[in-house]
Amino acid sequence: MSNINAKDVDIVLLRRRRKMRRRLVKLTAFLFLVLVIFGLYVKRDVWFPKLEGIGNRYQSVKSSNGELAEGNFPLSISGGIDYQTSNLDGNLAILSDAYFYIYNLDGSLREERQHAYANAMFQTSGKKSIVYESGGNNFRVESKSKTVYTKKLEQNIIFARISSKGYAAVVTNSDTYVCRLTVYDDSGDEIYGRDCVERVTDITFNDDSTGCLISASKAQNGAILSNIISVAFDSKKDKWTSDDFSAMELRTYYTSDGFFVLGDTKCAYYSSKGEFISEYIYPSSLVDFDFKGGKAAMLFSNEAKRFSYVTTLSGSDSDPKEREFVDRNAKCVRIIGEHICLLTNDGLYQYNMSGEDEQEISSEGSYESFIFIDKYIFLLGYDRIDRIDYKD
Repeated sequence: MSNINAKDVDIVLLRRRRKMRRRLVKLTAFLFLVLVIFGLYVKRDVWFPKLEGIGNRYQSVKSSNGELAEGNFPLSISGGIDYQTSNLDGNLAILSDAYFYIYNLDGSLREERQHAYANAMFQTSGKKSIVYESGGNNFRVESKSKTVYTKKLEQNIIFARISSKGYAAVVTNSDTYVCRLTVYDDSGDEIYGRDCVERVTDITFNDDSTGCLISASKAQNGAILSNIISVAFDSKKDKWTSDDFSAMELRTYYTSDGFFVLGDTKCAYYSSKGEFISEYIYPSSLVDFDFKGGKAAMLFSNEAKRFSYVTTLSGSDSDPKEREFVDRNAKCVRIIGEHICLLTNDGLYQYNMSGEDEQEISSEGSYESFIFIDKYIFLLGYDRIDRIDYKD
């Protein structure tokens, strides 16, 4: 006969059932937590903006009671964050890793808008700015007074451009082509789409935003070859394709009688029909550039010989003008009116378009870059933004 007691069997079964219940409770709690986290992630575009303004927000850019050129300067940059600046409708626009700021020219904060974009970039034209998530799916169009609209795309964004009328061009990845170009009007409605078989490197709107220039590059026989394609948004047929440009195109600008192409190793002027006119081959590494009113200013650096120099072009039929700066590490060049301004380690200097008539604007050379708005130069540093008066 067995010595096992029925009571002992009941106790063993009860213990097994308790352990099973504990495991089920833990598994249920774990699955519930996973579902909650997944739900929050899927709905992040809905609930994240609602957190704006709750609690004490961390400001990465702040005004101070500075005395430089009067107003609230310098603006302090917290923690050495990366930031971008631009002129938005006569205001200083600053994009940080978490916020989009708009400052009046006296340094007072006009607008502060939070964004949730990883690797945020922006570009401004006239009264509108486009803020987009490079490598992500989201973009938004901003004015100085409000966010005009936001969009979430299915494909990742490569880059975006905006016109002076608020039209947005967004280049995204594509499953079946190299990339895709989509153009939206000032209300956010799609008005043009194009699947591209070549890599698109830039988009330049015409003055009335009825069309644009598409810069496309490809590798051919071990070299980079670029072309400019002119399109109208109300037609599926291209207007024309330019003569070849044997370099990687970086930016394209309209001129009064054609357009200017700036590449990584050379630049060139073309006619309004895409016909080659003239070019300038770079003698060294391109550091910075600017283009305004048909005029180009390019900053080069020759590290081996320890000097920098600026080359200016005043039109398609002009000869290049070069100015050398021995033992002077130049960082940034801008065209302001009929002059070029150059930021070096020794300070900020002004020249005419031939590189002559040097004038010192500021002896402070600790800044990395600068922009010009209205009658002021804004000096951009690692942890501060200053402002100085400028008289052309």
